[in-house]
Amino acid sequence: MSTRNSDNDNPFFAPFDPSRCVSCGHCLNECPVMKLPLPLAKREMKALKSGKKGSFVLSWCETCMACNLICPESANPAMLFIEKFYEFHKERAFPEWSLYFQPHNTPNFRTKVIEKLPTDEKTMLDDWSDMSACDEFTYPGCNMCATPYLTRNNFMEDLNIRGGIEYCCGEMYFRTGQLDKLRQSAARLNRFLETLGASKMMVLCTAGYNLFTNVLPRYGLVSDVEITSYLPWLLAKIEAEEIKVKRPLEMSVTIQDSCHSKALGDEYVEIPRRILEKIGGEVKEMKHSKEMNYCCGIGGGFPARKSFHPLAITASTGRVMLEANLTQADAIMAYCSGCLQTLSTMAAILPVSKPIYHILELVQIAAGEKPLRRNIERGKQLLKGMIVNQVPKIFSLNRVSVPDIPEEV
Repeated sequence: MSTRNSDNDNPFFAPFDPSRCVSCGHCLNECPVMKLPLPLAKREMKALKSGKKGSFVLSWCETCMACNLICPESANPAMLFIEKFYEFHKERAFPEWSLYFQPHNTPNFRTKVIEKLPTDEKTMLDDWSDMSACDEFTYPGCNMCATPYLTRNNFMEDLNIRGGIEYCCGEMYFRTGQLDKLRQSAARLNRFLETLGASKMMVLCTAGYNLFTNVLPRYGLVSDVEITSYLPWLLAKIEAEEIKVKRPLEMSVTIQDSCHSKALGDEYVEIPRRILEKIGGEVKEMKHSKEMNYCCGIGGGFPARKSFHPLAITASTGRVMLEANLTQADAIMAYCSGCLQTLSTMAAILPVSKPIYHILELVQIAAGEKPLRRNIERGKQLLKGMIVNQVPKIFSLNRVSVPDIPEEV
């Protein structure tokens, strides 16, 4: 599964088409998060189409993009909601507490974690920062930069990983409607790709894969790099027995899907499930999974009127953990490091939670290796960071502008 971003034109991310939208309200009525009664959903869509702010979307939409699949007219309502976020932030800026979750602001939730990484992981990040020219490389994504230990295994040791948090794909800008910052991210990533000069790039993050192939080209990314996701690569190595299953899992697992997988098609969302089957795991689905999944929890902070409020993020994460527990699966698995970290933050509050794994860790176990298992420690660091850097500012009335992203690092 690969694409060249210069050739991609996924209609899933085309602008909202008001000529197609009939204000039927199904997008908001069947939304896994809002679930508005149909009369309210119709009224909300009519208001948004007429240029008004609406009563619900700015407060509750987590931009999970399920509405684009629900819409019977393929009008792409998700892009309308993102545009409304953009308009709101242009008018009102951001509450002061939100700066801690802005990807290029310093300090932020990732820089604080990276500051406290153990020496072995800091060394890995130093190695990844190599900007010398290469033909092929693996892009870690900023979430993986906060959990580099996940790549410490025998089957990834030959990967040429390049990048760092300063080369964030801009996923959080996209989902919070900061389209100006997304364009700035694209400009920086153009420089990044030009510097490396590679012809092929594999991405260790579903969000990053989606952004590079389907979103960023609409906001200024210009590149002829062939882009692939690590999940098909991982499945292929297992099927070819380049990763040998020495110790089948023999456990049940519920999967926290990435919100971005739904934009990549049914085949993509099944790959983590096929991997689990190959390594001896039994999948127990949450009520909200696959294309109708709940966001891991960070999405609870995306609505424009919440702007990364820590209580909103915590409540959204708790909702997922409750659903996961109801499956009675032995463990929770994420194939996005960001999802792993968000769920692990809640696990730091609720130590009776099920064990939470990244898919790479479960493959390690099946291959007879012992993963490092540092996710709860990261969760505690994230939780502490929110308490120290956000909570004191919750009652502040200050509104702030998110700093621009210079093209040069």
